[in-house]
Amino acid sequence: MARRAMTETESRKQRRFRGIVLILLGGLCLSSGGVIIRSVDHVDPWAILFYRAVGLVALLILFSIWRHRRGTVAAFRSIGWEGGVMALGLGFGFTCYVFGMLMTTIANVSFIISAGPLFAALLGWVILGERVRTSTWLVIAGAATGMGLMFAEGLSLGGMAGNVVALGLPFTFGIMLVMIRRVGDRDMVPATCLGGVIAGIIGFVASDNLSVTVEDLAILLWLGVGQLGAGFLLLTLGAKYLPAAETALLALTESVLAPIWAWLFIAEVPGPLSLIGGLIVLGCVVIEAWKALREVPATDTT
Repeated sequence: MARRAMTETESRKQRRFRGIVLILLGGLCLSSGGVIIRSVDHVDPWAILFYRAVGLVALLILFSIWRHRRGTVAAFRSIGWEGGVMALGLGFGFTCYVFGMLMTTIANVSFIISAGPLFAALLGWVILGERVRTSTWLVIAGAATGMGLMFAEGLSLGGMAGNVVALGLPFTFGIMLVMIRRVGDRDMVPATCLGGVIAGIIGFVASDNLSVTVEDLAILLWLGVGQLGAGFLLLTLGAKYLPAAETALLALTESVLAPIWAWLFIAEVPGPLSLIGGLIVLGCVVIEAWKALREVPATDTT
């Protein structure tokens, strides 16, 4: 009996470790997006959006076929109206990501993205009627102050437009989390795939010129497969092994690492107000995730 209990404990530890590794790797993949996009910034932004979406959709279709086999079409049909809303939000969010990275600093976009869990709390309150605690409202107010500093510097330096575009990212991420929360165990990877389809259609229709060099094409497709597609898949797979609060906390590796890559590879350093404001936002999200983590035990969800 004792040996069986020990085996079950070790199994839970192994699954927990697997989840931590998957989520950290997912954040690592996603954190590379800004630097990769800047490496092809002479390409039409709409073309970047199109080819990035092609890579994402290709990966997620292959993954869905591998997971569902003959039930792949049924899996896409089962996403319901929640999946449709999620797909529309992600399509808009993927678009905001590309243009945000080209219009403002990578650090600004990354720090604004990190506010996604706080936007999810607000949207959960509005859409699902979930209660928002007083302490969470205080954290949201602190994050709003941090973003205010970032926007103030953007206004003084003429970079306000990029910050406004990037603001669509935590909003659409919040929509994604709320819709996933609403549907429960239903597979929403097909909804993410459809979000890529929507982004690809937007890029195709809006672009005046989709022609790119072979080298740029390879980079853009890798941006969709290795950065966006792999990042989302790893986060999705890892989340089933850990509580949501811990997943949110570990996923912040994207917001921490992206400005570091920008500093190391393209010598991009955010202004003082943006840096202070971004750190305030990141700190608020960490505090909120840590609070939630202390309240929710790390149970085995498999």
